[in-house]
Amino acid sequence: MFDFGKTRALIEQIQKTRSSLAICNTLISFTGHYGLHSVCAGTLPAKGTTACDQVGHVVLSNWPTEWVDRYVSCNYIFHDPIVNHVRQTGNAVLWRDILEAHGASPKASMLLSEARKFRLADGIAMWFNTLEGVQIFMSLGGERVELSHSELQMLWFASSFAIAHALSLRGKNRFAELEGLEKECLHLTVRGRSVAEIAEQLDVTEDEVTETIKRAREKIGPGHALYRQGETPRLTPREKECLQWAAFGKSEWEVSQILGISEHTAEKHLLNAKTKLGASNRVHAVAEAIRCGILN
Repeated sequence: MFDFGKTRALIEQIQKTRSSLAICNTLISFTGHYGLHSVCAGTLPAKGTTACDQVGHVVLSNWPTEWVDRYVSCNYIFHDPIVNHVRQTGNAVLWRDILEAHGASPKASMLLSEARKFRLADGIAMWFNTLEGVQIFMSLGGERVELSHSELQMLWFASSFAIAHALSLRGKNRFAELEGLEKECLHLTVRGRSVAEIAEQLDVTEDEVTETIKRAREKIGPGHALYRQGETPRLTPREKECLQWAAFGKSEWEVSQILGISEHTAEKHLLNAKTKLGASNRVHAVAEAIRCGILN
């Protein structure tokens, strides 16, 4: 059974952090119980990206500097079988399960052999997509990982929150530079207001609201939707029900069958919940709901 209480405690600790290093330390202090002592997460660079620019894609990392330098200088990101597999599935998966199922190319075998020198022989990997379409890969590593399916699921939610929090810390620096209307539109959006409601409240056109929100999001990047200033989102009973089932890994279609609604309606409820919670994806929405006490 999924442990909401333990997950909520972990993401509340992550929320209190104020730097990417503190996020890493908080996450690892917990995952160390399962044999995971290293974390690295970042956006996927395009092929041909220089080593220097690849480092700029890192969002979270406590990897040894020597291993980071080696990884990027050899362009391992483009040959890593774990990255390639998780990118296609989007699930949280054990490294060993991926390698047993698919094996590794000569380049990948060299990568894995070198990683073991840094006590990175096993781990879990996951993939997240933000609302802006940014793809983020995350890997937690160690020498031997021992955790159950429910614990893997818990780390998936907590890791999604950790990444979103790291992105929000980046975005807050840029948020101060936004124009007044841009800030107001973002604040109202993450409180669940529709474009029409925002337009009426601010006495502007709906097209202007849409363009303003788009422009503001582009300025501050992923993580923009975390500016709720402590206000607890209000989800409808149906939105909460859909999110509860999503927490147990149910798809939109499965949720629709369980609740006796159309798949489109289930999808709409989940989208509304994500917007109100200021979440970058469904996993992050569940993590936020747990943190806020909406799911318990």
